[in-house]
Amino acid sequence: MAVYSAVCAVQNLWLAARAEGVGVGWVSVLDKDALKQVLNIPGDIVPVAYLCLGYIDHFSAQPDLERAGWEHRIPLDHVLGLEQYDPRWSAEEKKS
Repeated sequence: MAVYSAVCAVQNLWLAARAEGVGVGWVSVLDKDALKQVLNIPGDIVPVAYLCLGYIDHFSAQPDLERAGWEHRIPLDHVLGLEQYDPRWSAEEKKS
């Protein structure tokens, strides 16, 4: 549960930062073992987030990953389900 609590804390930090005009970037392209070595993180600690925070001139209307072509928006009805698992969420379904 500690990992999930940490992720929720990151989201709360992100929302609070945004409300104060502070930008947050979640650095996702990392080698976790290298990060642990560089920052001298003990082996039993699981890094959950590597964040960059700072004041910015403006917030873009389009997310950086979408603008760079790394990700695309998924229609809302493809990520919400009602009372059961939606098979469209499975990797196997996405291949077909």
